[in-house]
Amino acid sequence: MQSLLRNMQFAFRLMGRTPGITAAAVLTLALGIGANSAIFSVINALLLKPFPYRDPAQLVSVEVRDKILDRSMNLVRYEMLRDRSRSFREMAVWANDQLNLTGNGEPVQIAVGRVSPNFFSLLGVVPQLGRDFTAEEGQPQGKPVVLLSDALWRARYHSDPGIVGQTVKLDATAATVIGVLPAHVTFPFVGKAEIWTPRYFEYSLMPTQRLRQGVGYLNLLARLRTGVTVLEANTELSALNEEYRRQNSTMPDADPQIALTGRPLRDVVAGELRSKVLVLMGAVGAILLIACGNVGSLLLSRAMARRREVAVRAALGAKRSTIVGQLLTESLLLALIAAAFGIALGWGATRALAIWGAAQMPQGVPVGIDWRVLLFTLTVSVLAGILFGMAPALQLSGIDINGTLREEGRGASSSAGRVKARDVLVVGQIALSLILLISAGLLVRSFVRLLAVDPGFEARNRLTMSLTLSTLKYSTPAQQTAFFDEVLRRAATVPGVRSAAISAAQPLTTVRVTPVLPQGQPDRPLAERPFVTIEAVSPGWFSTMHIPLRTGRPFDSNDQAQSTPVVIANESFVREYWPGLDPLAEHVVLGRRPVPAQVVGVAADVKNTGLEQETRPQLYLPFSQLPWSSMNLVLRTEGPPQTVIGAVRAQIAAIDPDQPLTDVQSVEDLVDAARAQPRFLLVLVGGFAGLALLLAIIGIYGVLSFSVAQRRQEFGVRMAMGADRENILAVVLKHGFVLAIIGVGLGLAAAFLLAKLMAGMLYQTPERDPLTFVAAPIALVLVALMASYLPARRATRVNPVDALR
Repeated sequence: MQSLLRNMQFAFRLMGRTPGITAAAVLTLALGIGANSAIFSVINALLLKPFPYRDPAQLVSVEVRDKILDRSMNLVRYEMLRDRSRSFREMAVWANDQLNLTGNGEPVQIAVGRVSPNFFSLLGVVPQLGRDFTAEEGQPQGKPVVLLSDALWRARYHSDPGIVGQTVKLDATAATVIGVLPAHVTFPFVGKAEIWTPRYFEYSLMPTQRLRQGVGYLNLLARLRTGVTVLEANTELSALNEEYRRQNSTMPDADPQIALTGRPLRDVVAGELRSKVLVLMGAVGAILLIACGNVGSLLLSRAMARRREVAVRAALGAKRSTIVGQLLTESLLLALIAAAFGIALGWGATRALAIWGAAQMPQGVPVGIDWRVLLFTLTVSVLAGILFGMAPALQLSGIDINGTLREEGRGASSSAGRVKARDVLVVGQIALSLILLISAGLLVRSFVRLLAVDPGFEARNRLTMSLTLSTLKYSTPAQQTAFFDEVLRRAATVPGVRSAAISAAQPLTTVRVTPVLPQGQPDRPLAERPFVTIEAVSPGWFSTMHIPLRTGRPFDSNDQAQSTPVVIANESFVREYWPGLDPLAEHVVLGRRPVPAQVVGVAADVKNTGLEQETRPQLYLPFSQLPWSSMNLVLRTEGPPQTVIGAVRAQIAAIDPDQPLTDVQSVEDLVDAARAQPRFLLVLVGGFAGLALLLAIIGIYGVLSFSVAQRRQEFGVRMAMGADRENILAVVLKHGFVLAIIGVGLGLAAAFLLAKLMAGMLYQTPERDPLTFVAAPIALVLVALMASYLPARRATRVNPVDALR
């Protein structure tokens, strides 16, 4: 212990004697450690931190899937699985809904979690106030009750401890508050539900009787029995899926292509983000290695000045292990000081990520610094200290004692070993920098292509907002149609509004799919018919969104509920089912509807599942023939869309003062949000690549400056023997060029091998894009030559007389 304390005291004195090297090393390491701490905090929140539930490893999401899309589960399938499965100890379901909350403030549309009454007990979650649901409350005849989220309880009810027993109104239905959920428990697999009800057998957008006809709206969560694996459970689920198909052949989800699979809850929450954050972790790991290379190079420089000191200590009897221990203690202290600053930088970066990247993370996954992040940061710092401290420690501990003591300080030159060690560090930095540059270049190419994607509609000067009607107040299709017709009439009169239309889905999204039987296709059972997306729109939708009709006519006021069923197909639908035919002569059967719908037009394709996805076959129906209680109002405005929001709110309040207006945003913002995650990744990886390039430039400059200083006498001799300044300049530039070429070669090979990791992050860009793999190395070599130029110029200014004196 006394030896360790002496080593630490000596290390602090040495840092004080070389403040420039110490500050540079601490800053460089702190940047690398801070970046690692910040990205690891995301990995910790997403992949490592246990969920606040009982035995979370036993929780499995059971999903209904086919080759095209994920589906929700219907009531009949859930009840069959609940009663027949033996692999799971318990099952519960949940569904997201939107209801209007009135009373105790302005009416608002609120996210509601519809759950089976055992949902919270399955998770092991106990309300902080009140009690959980009972089985009786989860029956149709049960008394309406709700649980509040902690956030809603605090914001709307001011943390009133007497909230239990009070009544709230959801869609004009009175419900008793029986409890408040704890603040620390979130449900990222559900979303941001603020009120929870056990009436899972109801859904605001669908009549109750339809829910037993195969309409999927539920999600199933199950707890494995002790000793049962997910693989074993999936085997049973496959058998139960076959049994369901035999017993319910008329259900729309009895398709042979539909599979039933269970996935660990952690995989469901992490989703596609898992691979992306691991790529980011690799990027910051490369940053830290580059930083270690720079610091190792700095310490090798300082080691030159300590060779005589170490030789004297060795001559006086100091063991090699003692010298190595002293030198590693210095490195570790440097790393720990950098860790303190790195944690501070990481905390700030984590806060920025939590705010700026909140939309990219699942709801309810808080990103922050906890003991795991601190332990990781400390471990990484210690390993970094050993890594960058090992080279100078081994160099100094293995010096030739007699040779070093005979050297004259001014004439001492660097050994080949030290030069090689520094060169190796720079080559590694260049290789790692190139990997990050290529990654950033691929993301840039991908994002440029994404920016060029035409969504198929005009986003400028368009405003969208959502209205969800109470199905008690507007219980019939006629009432719903009348309400939205009045909304359209009034919205069109608002100054600054050029036209108004409604649709069931927001632009770039889809809310409904249905099995179809296009005319000319062989008749098949309902379950085996292809599913396509359907969209209910009002007359004027296509002109308001500036979506061209390729042929036929738009919907008009003659397309009413009692008139001939009509549809407008998109181009993808026509290409898929009627290639080479006149679509206006065709009909299509929708779901269980007995009367085929006539195709009256063909609309240009629009992106209906996001900018990065291929357009799916889609059918448009008149809203009057497919009434829906939740619709989106779209306004085409003369100027900035935000200027008409207040007047539109007033018009809707005049129709129904209890009707809230939600999701108010411009269509341009919607399109921009679709590019948010690629842009987020681009900025992060691009920033890391820029930092890596800066550190690599510093490394090249440092190595060549060191080389010029050590070869000063050599350059003097060369110039005395007739070499001109251009020759000396070429020698130094060649040194930098060789290092860059070797580093680029290694980096290219590694990038080529690792390119597959980028595939899931790119849009219409090959992971081995030739332009990127050519441009990035050329750019890096040019930058390396620029970094080599200043030391090379300094070499040309050596005075031969002074160098040889």
